[in-house]
Amino acid sequence: MIIYVTDIDKFSNQKSFLENIKNSSLFGIEYIQIRFKNLDQNSKTILTQKINEIIDKSNTKLIINSDFKSSKIISAYGFHMTSSSKLNGSSAKKISGSNWISKSIHSKNEILKNNNDKDINAFVIGTVFPSNSHPNGKTLGIENFKDLVKLSKKPVIAIGGIDSQNISTIVKSGADGVAMISELANSSNLKNLIKKLKSHYE
Repeated sequence: MIIYVTDIDKFSNQKSFLENIKNSSLFGIEYIQIRFKNLDQNSKTILTQKINEIIDKSNTKLIINSDFKSSKIISAYGFHMTSSSKLNGSSAKKISGSNWISKSIHSKNEILKNNNDKDINAFVIGTVFPSNSHPNGKTLGIENFKDLVKLSKKPVIAIGGIDSQNISTIVKSGADGVAMISELANSSNLKNLIKKLKSHYE
C-alpha cells in the first residue's frame, strides 16, 4: 500500500499541485491523502472537490486529512485522524462519511489506547526517519518502529522520511504500507518512481 500524502504548500502554485496529483493518479498511485494546513475551510472544500474530479475516473482513492466537512461533501474513500483526535473510529466514520479510517500513532501508549477500536482500519506510525516535513522533529528509528509494528493489531503504514532508497527496510520491518511526501512531490520521473515503489508491495 503506497499512500501519497500531499499539500499545496509543497508547490509553487495550484496548477502545478493539481498537475502532480493528476500524473500521480495516471501513473498508478492507489491512494492520495490530502492535507491543507494553511487554507480556510471554503478553500479546502473547493480544492478537495477539484482533486476529486481529477481522479474520479481513475483507480486512485482519496483520503482526507482531518477535514470532516470536505470529506463528507465528496464522500471520500478514507479519513485520517491525528494522534490527538478525541474521536473514536465509529464517530470519525459517521462525521466524515468515509468507510476507511486511519490514525496517526507515535508511541506504544497510543497503540495500546487505540488497538481495540474496531472502526479504525489502520495505524500510520512515525516519524520513522528524519523528514523534510519535520526536520527537527523526534524520530522513532527503525528498531523502535519494528517494536510498534509487532504491538499493533491493525495494519501499519509507515511515515516519515521514507523514499525509494529506504523503502525496502520498511517492507522488511513488517509494515503493510508506506506514506510518502517529498520524493513524489519533487520527482522528475513520476512514472518510473511509482512503478519502483509499487513493486515492493506486489
